[in-house]
Amino acid sequence: MIKFSSYVSFILVTAMIGVSMVACDSLPSLGEEEEAEPLEIGTLLDYTGDLGVYGKPMRNGAELAVTLLNDSGMNVVAVHKDSGTDAKVASDAARALQAAGVSGIVGSLSSGVTTAVAESVTIPGGTVLVSPASTAPSISVIEDNDLLFRSTVSDAAQGSVLGKLADELGYKKVGILYVNNPYGDGLQNIFTANFSGTVQAVPHEGELSTYMSEVTKATEGGVDALIAMSYPGSAQVYIREALEGGFADTFMFVDGTKSQDMLDSLGANNFEGMYGTAPGAPPSDAKNTFEELYEARFGEVPSDPFLGETFDAFVMIALATEKCLHDGGDDANCDGAGVAAAMRDVSNAPGTKVGPGDLANAVELIRSGEDIDFEGVAGSQEIDDNGDVLNSIEIWTVKGGKIESTNRFEAP
Repeated sequence: MIKFSSYVSFILVTAMIGVSMVACDSLPSLGEEEEAEPLEIGTLLDYTGDLGVYGKPMRNGAELAVTLLNDSGMNVVAVHKDSGTDAKVASDAARALQAAGVSGIVGSLSSGVTTAVAESVTIPGGTVLVSPASTAPSISVIEDNDLLFRSTVSDAAQGSVLGKLADELGYKKVGILYVNNPYGDGLQNIFTANFSGTVQAVPHEGELSTYMSEVTKATEGGVDALIAMSYPGSAQVYIREALEGGFADTFMFVDGTKSQDMLDSLGANNFEGMYGTAPGAPPSDAKNTFEELYEARFGEVPSDPFLGETFDAFVMIALATEKCLHDGGDDANCDGAGVAAAMRDVSNAPGTKVGPGDLANAVELIRSGEDIDFEGVAGSQEIDDNGDVLNSIEIWTVKGGKIESTNRFEAP
């Protein structure tokens, strides 16, 4: 017969062995490392609303960045939210991204929406926000604790180039319909300051069913051209009214109305030989590589606005986070301030120049403690004290019914 004390000892030993075996099973084997949690980066792009036509192509730019970064040894995930071309929708989405713990956010498009998101969500919450498309000059002077950046050039450049182009085309009097937000107001003000002729500028609200009153005011007395400083949804309505009512037959466009879908819906032949401006970079190794990689991934050449800027913004946040983690070691606190502090380190000279085709080298250099200088698709992406970049403006035209570059890239 087994004594009771011996029996208890036997049970205890057996239980301890079992626990030990379970514990051993739960640990990685020798040489096996636990997989690190992925780096999550949010996007706040427009899939609905006045700018809804731009969201999906821009998302493709972000997804290409994810693929190339992961091929380079990082573990990155994009978390996508709809900005809706609406301040409330975008702010709610930004709060959800913050709650998910993203390292930074790429967005939004509308300058008014980006301003609202920055001031009400990302700045108070300490999250880096990099807009690939918001061009209003007013963004440069927001009190942002160095958390707000852009990968696209300010309209301080576009308005100047557009004004000089209107002079060059011989226009003496132009009408402007501009969206009543910081983007439209800022762009028309800078255009007016740089155009030598007469301007009839009329603001409008977004996505109305008719703009006949605004069209009438902007073209009163006749104009040489009507400039559409808006977004595709609303511009499509008032350009149609201007054409059908005989108010104007010559137009100029900007980045917000650089939309092939919009022109097609209005009859692209109506705009043959007309001009527009938008942020854009001249041919470069970085741009050529991006176009090749994009076509290989999505089966088409990238032609929509702000694709390169979206790609650049995503990569800049990822590389800045990687640098923050490396420089801080095990105790790294890579919150918004930490990522923001590294943004210029990875984007500005000095450092080894890297681009879309050599992100693996960029990651390796960062992990080796070396400086890098990211050369983006949309330009050099040298970030100034305001979080702005000093890239160029492209002059584009409509040829054969299609938007086409004139291969003129200018700065004020």
